[in-house]
Amino acid sequence: MKIYKALIPLFLSMFSLTIPSIKNFDIIVKSKWRNLDNNNEKIVDFGGKWVLVGSITFKKRVKEPIAIDTITLRWNGEPITNLIASLYKKNFSKNFIPIEENLVCDGLWNKTKQSIIFNFDEKETLAPTTTFYVVLTIPDDLEDILKKGTLCIEEQCLPKPFKEHASSASLSLAIHGTPPSTLHRSA
Repeated sequence: MKIYKALIPLFLSMFSLTIPSIKNFDIIVKSKWRNLDNNNEKIVDFGGKWVLVGSITFKKRVKEPIAIDTITLRWNGEPITNLIASLYKKNFSKNFIPIEENLVCDGLWNKTKQSIIFNFDEKETLAPTTTFYVVLTIPDDLEDILKKGTLCIEEQCLPKPFKEHASSASLSLAIHGTPPSTLHRSA
């Protein structure tokens, strides 16, 4: 009985040490639908509407540097032949503008896996809060299909500290023209 009483403080101290790590990493996914350019000439030039469909925010509460160099989004919906996408980084001192200065990379569509792969031009060290924006070029014939599906972040593309805690909920962007939804996962 004395051994158990001696182990209780040890167990409680171990438990209290693990609780703070649960809150060290967050991924916040917000769905949006915002036309970025209503210029008909540009719509023809780009091959469709240029639409901000969502944001992905990484929050970390540790000082250790954590880098990311790829984000993969898997399409869940009716199969698509091609999808044109770009990934931008938020500049916290300015409103979001899809300009070259904020461009992280263009996406590569994998028709077989039905996924967009964003291979960063340069590895990105995450700040305490880092937000990326997903912009799609949406042709008229694809708009209705996209509004019925979701884009989900593939866990294996996440940095290890975020990956370890990513399996507890879905990280999805619902692509639709209605008010945005928010998915938030603490890790």
